[in-house]
Amino acid sequence: MHQIRFSCLLLVCFFLPLSGHTQDQSRLPPDVRLIIDVSGSMKQNDPNNLRQPAVELLVQLLPEDSKAGVWTFGQWVNMLVPHKPVESSWKDDALSSAKKINSVGLYTNIGDALEKAAYDRSAPNDKYRTSLILLTDGMVDIDKDPEKNKEEWRRIVDDVIPKLKEAGYVIHTIALSDNADTNLLNKLSLGTDGLAEVAHTADDLMRIFLKAFDVAAPAEQVPLTDNQFVIDSSVEEFTALIFRQSPDEQTRLVGPDNEEYSANIASRDVSWHRADNYDLITVKRPLEGEWGVIAAMDPESRITVVSNLNLRVKPLPNNVFKGQEETLKLLLKEDGQTITREEFLSLMDITAAMEAGKDEFELKEYWQSSLSETVPGDGIFQAALPVFDKDGIYQLNVTVDGKSFKRHFSHQFTVREPFGANVEQALIDGKSVYVLTANAFSQDIDVASTQIVATVKAPGGRKKIYPLTATEVDTWQAHLHPDLEGQYVAEIRVKGNDDRGNDFDIQLDDITFNYTVDEGFSKTAEPFFAEPEPAVEEKEPESPIEEKVEEPKESPPAEQEPEPEVSGSVFPPWLIYILLGLGNLTLFALGFFAFKKIMSSGNKDLLDEFSDEKVNEEEPEIEEEPEEELDEEEPPMEDLDPIIEEPSMEMGMEMEMEPEPAFEEEPQIESEPADDIPPEPELEIEPPVVEDVADDGDFDDLDEMVPEDVDDDVDDDVATEEEDEEDDMVAAMLKAQGLDLAEEELDDAISGLIDELDEQEAAAQAAADAENDFSDTDFDDMDDFDEDDKK
Repeated sequence: MHQIRFSCLLLVCFFLPLSGHTQDQSRLPPDVRLIIDVSGSMKQNDPNNLRQPAVELLVQLLPEDSKAGVWTFGQWVNMLVPHKPVESSWKDDALSSAKKINSVGLYTNIGDALEKAAYDRSAPNDKYRTSLILLTDGMVDIDKDPEKNKEEWRRIVDDVIPKLKEAGYVIHTIALSDNADTNLLNKLSLGTDGLAEVAHTADDLMRIFLKAFDVAAPAEQVPLTDNQFVIDSSVEEFTALIFRQSPDEQTRLVGPDNEEYSANIASRDVSWHRADNYDLITVKRPLEGEWGVIAAMDPESRITVVSNLNLRVKPLPNNVFKGQEETLKLLLKEDGQTITREEFLSLMDITAAMEAGKDEFELKEYWQSSLSETVPGDGIFQAALPVFDKDGIYQLNVTVDGKSFKRHFSHQFTVREPFGANVEQALIDGKSVYVLTANAFSQDIDVASTQIVATVKAPGGRKKIYPLTATEVDTWQAHLHPDLEGQYVAEIRVKGNDDRGNDFDIQLDDITFNYTVDEGFSKTAEPFFAEPEPAVEEKEPESPIEEKVEEPKESPPAEQEPEPEVSGSVFPPWLIYILLGLGNLTLFALGFFAFKKIMSSGNKDLLDEFSDEKVNEEEPEIEEEPEEELDEEEPPMEDLDPIIEEPSMEMGMEMEMEPEPAFEEEPQIESEPADDIPPEPELEIEPPVVEDVADDGDFDDLDEMVPEDVDDDVDDDVATEEEDEEDDMVAAMLKAQGLDLAEEELDDAISGLIDELDEQEAAAQAAADAENDFSDTDFDDMDDFDEDDKK
């Protein structure tokens, strides 16, 4: 049901980020530009000003062949640290200036900050790989006038982002608040294949800053396992970043010769920087062998090395779309040359493993492969990564064990659907409204031609179609109006064109949420890995009982004697059966007598009860047909194209898809003895009830309110004049409301409405737009979309 209509290859071609420059610049020195929000709201979202130590850590980690600068912004943009090549004097200046980061800004001028930091975007330096790291907790805010803020938002999206993208900049965004404009930040980062992160607490800031830095300035690493790591003879220096679990603990390093190093012991070849929660230790000309760390460390700790023996991995995207395929390729270099010697490569033990989960705190093993089973002649090891069929966080880890040396590579990326959607509760004009919002994660779509429709299933099986309307900030929204408590499921379909005129038609994963009167909506997210339910199902409670019942049957001929022991009865089973049979016959006789008496008495109320029962008896004959038509009643999406533009559809078009539940429950009553106590009257034809049904537009209630088989099954002589008058009044009201349709005609009526909207849309659009048929063959052109096109 949740299928993407077209091939995975198309999805890769259409939604793959335009990051061809990444492969060309992958080994260039990094140019890292930090853009820090200092608006007044930061006092609440970063009360301990953790931006200062985060910037200090990045400054310490920058390699000396890199280039960097720091900008702060509120209403105005200031260059806090000049944009220059990184050297010892620059680092001293940056560490001193980082202490000036505050929260005194008035506005949040994101657009101007981006332009100031990317001052050379018209003539970028091709000797560096440029990355912008933007930290903010707010939205575009340059003036008290909301219209000016909207104009600035539009300028950033339509003018600034395309220029930064064309210059080859990668933008990593960090939202330090749930109130930040994540829609804009996603456009900035995903459009340039950067990271889009949200720090829900200030404590997450250091971790996310470091994650962005690893992507902007990747470094050679060696594995750190069980507080130990191996340094080989090719390593000129190593840097240990140790995050302490206990801030007061004193970290110590132990060399291969058992010599200990700490912050309190001075050494010519060791530089030690101790911060509140981490230690940054650099050791030059380290001894070859196994080193140890004495400290309780966090998982973010790592060991980076400077060596002439390097592991090189083909750059992988930071953002992947569902269905996308990627290949892992890696090689080893010595003094800048690819190693192809078979006798050397045959000693390699290369393993690749991938973890995945809904977020980076619940990652579990997802995939594993050995790349060293065959030695490649060109020295390039490779393996096909699994198809990414679930959205979430994935982390790829590659370990190379060369016996005399070890290398480690880690890369984390996000797998997304091409479009995202969620349901949130909002206050509009003082009223609580539930808003379904959809947004695109690609910047290459034509927003004007994109149509999104949601089919929402209510707890009782009722369906409503909601066309989502485009907003001023490139999202699509619809207001939901729940009226029943229980679980709702939204099926969302997206159709449109990309910037090159190619069509797409995508079915997103369902959104499931619950509604209660007291608590409103609550989302239910499926776990990334299914729980081991089969193990629970194996514990079948029935099996022990069945075994106990079957054991007596194994005894010779007297099979019936053990049965009283199982049931606990003191009477022979044949006597019980006779008594039950006589009881049923007696009930049947009494029921038949009562029926004859009622037929001759003319009591209207009781007659109505039995006429209902008569209708229910015949209902199982028509029970299967509506169930078979249940899925067919859902209107074809081909007829939904124009409904996005029709204002009258904004509140949702209700479709009663399942009139059957009332009929499905009554056959269960029918299975009881026919002459049991008569059921409560269910057929109450009163004008107020019919009026409510007409107002609600619930078509599936009409079969219950006005059964067609009543007049055929009840003798005409029994119906009274008052009954005829009520039937006439019901028919007149239904006709006046336009609801006197048979169940088979409902689908045609809805389709006719959609067709009429199609004609209105066709009259308003240009002739060229009317020729789009959203066929599968329209996507053949996308196969030619290669890296050159992306540039």
